[in-house]
Amino acid sequence: MLRRMSTNQFMNMKPASNQSSFPKLGEILVNLSVKDSPRVERKLKLVGDPVVFLEYQDKVYVPGQKGKTMKVPFPDADINKSMTRIGHDDPDQCPWKKQGYISTLVFAQNCLEQQEDGTWVPKILKKGKSIFQELAKWQNGRLKDMEDLDEDERENFIFHLGTRVSYPVRITAIATGQPAPKSVNYEVTVSSVKPLKVTDEMVEALRKAGEPKPEDLEAERKLYEADAKHDSSMPAWEDFFAYGYDLSKIFKHTPIRTPNYEEAAEPVSSGFTVKPPVSKPAVEEEDEDDDVYVAPQPKAAKKAPVKPEPVFEEDDDEEDIDSWS
Repeated sequence: MLRRMSTNQFMNMKPASNQSSFPKLGEILVNLSVKDSPRVERKLKLVGDPVVFLEYQDKVYVPGQKGKTMKVPFPDADINKSMTRIGHDDPDQCPWKKQGYISTLVFAQNCLEQQEDGTWVPKILKKGKSIFQELAKWQNGRLKDMEDLDEDERENFIFHLGTRVSYPVRITAIATGQPAPKSVNYEVTVSSVKPLKVTDEMVEALRKAGEPKPEDLEAERKLYEADAKHDSSMPAWEDFFAYGYDLSKIFKHTPIRTPNYEEAAEPVSSGFTVKPPVSKPAVEEEDEDDDVYVAPQPKAAKKAPVKPEPVFEEDDDEEDIDSWS
């Protein structure tokens, strides 16, 4: 049955929006780019623990020539313009690993970033092991310090950076002037003078970015507590650990797309109640982060481009790996 529309309804009708309700990934990542400034500093309050995944580049190692790589376009490069692909949770089922593409271990963690006006905004810290290893070293050192404390002294001792009351961190990116992958140095410091408490307003901001359904939150809590029984580095569970952007959906495995590729329409943060800011129309476009945080759209088939000649490069990035080990 067609909908009846009165004059008042017609006059108050708002034009249909062609804008996506999902922001670009670059808008919610902690921006450590030195493209516009040789030194960039961000103050963050981490949330919970990071997730880890393999990110593949369109490069392979040259057989018999250690450390030398060559560019090989992804088989779906004419359809998916992203410069990277995310590997499968099971490396044995990963199409990018099977084809010999080079992988890098990448970490992502929800956090709050302090703005110039002093407010805290939900973001995602996504980087390689150079940054996250420093954070883990600090926490591991605190765990060792705690071993020397009496039982009553341990109660309020801070050993984890993602809890309700903990210390903020400063991450500074400094341009080196050298070619990639050594073009940026990262300095990671923990402001251990005064603890920072995550306020109810900060928790609410995380909740608006993404909140799991009650049953999903309960399942995550039980899984966490089961793991914590065998891992002393995991602090007591707090519900806000599960708030923020749904990392499992944003950084999910990238399958090889075909000309007839079409994915069932679903929110990027399925299972979460998400209220992100409005962004530009949902189209894939290349940017510094090489990914777009939008629901994938089917595209018309195109003729395969002419395969370019391989470009040989020296590759000394220590984070390039071919397995989870």
